[in-house]
Amino acid sequence: MGEGLDLSWSHVVSTIATAAEVLAIAFVPMVLLRKKEPAATFAWIFVLLFVPVAGVVLFWYLGRDRIRRPMRRRVAETAPMRERIEDRIAGAFPAQEEERERVIGSQPEEQQGVMRLAARMGRGEIRAGNDVRVLVGAPATYDAMIEAIAAARDHVHLEYYIFRPDRTGRRVLDALVEAAKRGVRVRLLYDGYGSVGLGPACRALRRAGGIAKPFFPLDPIRRAATINLRNHRKLMIVDGVVGFCGGLNVGDMFLDWRDLHLRVDGPAVTDLQKIFVEDWFFAARQDLTLPAFFPEIPKRGEAIVQIVESGPDERVEQIHRLLFAAIASARRTVWIATPYFVPDRAVLVALQTAALRGVDVKVIVPRESNHRVTFHAGRSFYDELLAAGVQIHEYLPGMLHTKAMIVDGRIATVGSANLDVRSFRLNFELIAVLYDADIVRALQVIFEEDLARTERVSLVTWRGRPVITRIKEGMGRLFSPLL
Repeated sequence: MGEGLDLSWSHVVSTIATAAEVLAIAFVPMVLLRKKEPAATFAWIFVLLFVPVAGVVLFWYLGRDRIRRPMRRRVAETAPMRERIEDRIAGAFPAQEEERERVIGSQPEEQQGVMRLAARMGRGEIRAGNDVRVLVGAPATYDAMIEAIAAARDHVHLEYYIFRPDRTGRRVLDALVEAAKRGVRVRLLYDGYGSVGLGPACRALRRAGGIAKPFFPLDPIRRAATINLRNHRKLMIVDGVVGFCGGLNVGDMFLDWRDLHLRVDGPAVTDLQKIFVEDWFFAARQDLTLPAFFPEIPKRGEAIVQIVESGPDERVEQIHRLLFAAIASARRTVWIATPYFVPDRAVLVALQTAALRGVDVKVIVPRESNHRVTFHAGRSFYDELLAAGVQIHEYLPGMLHTKAMIVDGRIATVGSANLDVRSFRLNFELIAVLYDADIVRALQVIFEEDLARTERVSLVTWRGRPVITRIKEGMGRLFSPLL
């Protein structure tokens, strides 16, 4: 009896394994029809053939062909609303094209190409006359956000990848509840995966008249096509004239992380509002193209700012192209801080080429990471970067979550995008591109402070690392096109 049962179970297991292998092989043509990068295609085929059960499940949920369908729907649904937004912005900035050309023409020639690139891709208008304040670390950022919420008179719009219902999250929620009780229109848009479990914590906000909605709710059955699409943006707009953006999420775990955020006062807030209104419409089906949300904003300072967004709903990978162009245009320095470093071939070659041209290329990454596969995948690129002269520094005190780049002391970027494939191609991201000597100088000082807390990676020492470490890196790199 026992032997018969063993044989039956053996037969079942064998049948399931065979079926999985057949299904995995059937998926291979689907991978080839995607016509994506060879590395990504090979990685998917490898997973399907060598780990068929896991490969089939992963490709079903994460394969990018299934991503295109909901994104085409998003583009179609938001197209009329985008036109209305542009009409509102044109009303607030009647001489927008003339102002763009004037501002570009006033800048150094080597800077103009990057500015034109973002503008011509259609989602990075140039806004002069901003006052920008750099916020270092979570405590200073949360204090500034809560202060701005307390001063709100008309509306507060927030959009966050991770918003935890813990002590820090409740502190922000309490400020939003108080604003809603004053009659301020409060809307909170949170990612369905990154902020899973937040919904019940927003009851008090809803009772006070606020609205909280998830972006792509986590539902692996009914929303399998969107499970790999995450809204990674972190932004807040107050009364249409004050904006916050950067790399910092909301939660207790971020209090000790090294991170950067920006407070922006001035015309560039219009573009943060535009992003929120589009995302809110897609998630909540509510049209916010109202005059109150796109007011005329007088100049508040001297900073020139471009808000550049990207996501799987866009025709081109705008942030990827802008960062590549900025690195390629560098003449003296490229300084980068990023928590997750998995460059694609284009960015890898751009960094190598810049270093070989004599540009001072420095990359700061954390010594330890909360994403181990991504961590090892990133380290697999060290050897070829170090050999080209790129300096890699590992941050020692804790988790570095800063996402910033400084080029030649004249251009800086701060935002939500990591230097990895996921941020370039799958996530909804945004960065602020800053053209202001004082702000760039302040960011250089912060970078140098962080650099003083790092250990530089030596090529000789690196090549002597243990074999097991190399294997982990090799496995991570194999899956890097999927991360």
